[in-house]
Amino acid sequence: MNMARINSISHKFYSVIYLLIITIIGVVCALNATYDVMIGGTPFYFFAIAVLALQSIFALRESERSRNLAGLGLILLVIGLIYSYGFMFLTHLKAIVLLPSVCLTLFGIPSIAQHPQKLHLLKAVLLCSLIALAAVQYYELSLLKGYYDSLPYNGSWQHYGAL
Repeated sequence: MNMARINSISHKFYSVIYLLIITIIGVVCALNATYDVMIGGTPFYFFAIAVLALQSIFALRESERSRNLAGLGLILLVIGLIYSYGFMFLTHLKAIVLLPSVCLTLFGIPSIAQHPQKLHLLKAVLLCSLIALAAVQYYELSLLKGYYDSLPYNGSWQHYGAL
């Protein structure tokens, strides 16, 4: 078999696996955010995941206008954090949502997107930041569950939310 063809197949395979992993982590984050809102948590993660989904759609397009809209997602998340937590928003745990947003914004910069080494590093940082976001969401969901467990009522903690 031709070596160039093997490299092409493996590159496509790794790209599909990467996209599948990113999609699975994104779905987990979306489900955690939805469940958090359903049981009475803050809706910020739900808003953030919706913005990140739109931002990822716009960041990977070729047109300059779409890449500018990807940068707008970062601005919306910063405004949402400032509205929720004031100007000390970077000290709050929810600021972790800015990491994948910054990565998706950087995908739209041509000087980064044209260099394969920088692009691979950016993809790795995006993957790590989405994993960190999922971990923070899980942590805050367990804190909310612990809060409901500490209440003096004998019912389960799901009774206090919308369920």
